[in-house]
Amino acid sequence: MPLHFLFPTPVMQVDLTPDDGIAEAMYQQLEIFDRIIFGDPQFSSRDNLTGDRLGISGLDQLHLMNEFSWLNQQIGEQVLLYLTDISGPDHGLEVHIQKAWPVVCSRDGGTIPSHTHRNSQLSAVFYVRTEDDANSGELQFQAPAAFFSNAMAIPSRETTVSGGVFAPKQHRLLIFPSNLPHQVLPYEGSGPRYSVSYDLAVTTAPGQGREMLMPHPMDWVPHRL
Repeated sequence: MPLHFLFPTPVMQVDLTPDDGIAEAMYQQLEIFDRIIFGDPQFSSRDNLTGDRLGISGLDQLHLMNEFSWLNQQIGEQVLLYLTDISGPDHGLEVHIQKAWPVVCSRDGGTIPSHTHRNSQLSAVFYVRTEDDANSGELQFQAPAAFFSNAMAIPSRETTVSGGVFAPKQHRLLIFPSNLPHQVLPYEGSGPRYSVSYDLAVTTAPGQGREMLMPHPMDWVPHRL
């Protein structure tokens, strides 16, 4: 008798079409990041570079650069469609970019281990440069480790291993819940794999706070010591 797995997780996949100038500008910025940072001896032995983890100021702020303004707009529009599909057209929610950073997987087995983004509600990845025929470097989602063990205190294997694998097609955008564990499988290609990751906050509109939803930042009062 087959098992039935319930409660699917919404992951959006959409292929965007930047014009040549926009695509080239994004690529050039990530190529500069790759060349300068991988050229530093302290990072040259790594098989990946993730801009939000290198401890270098500004590498998690790509969304403030003009070269990524088109991508910012596209992500905002697609997230609103994502929310409409989930909650209906009257969801009344707004989307905020917390941070965005470059990710480079080296051509000789670059990978990123399983992780989540606990500071945000939604996350996104956009593939700036990939190789369609590389057949590697996929984004693999996993079931939350605690889900099955909390439901039934018995060992589990396949039920917690893989929740889906997405190929890294150039100019493809993926949007998914930030607490969903994910990893990049080993990449093998003739050139490096470039992507941009985003962390997003979803809030109510200003002055429209509701129970169990994050209020708009304009409704917050910062505490200064």
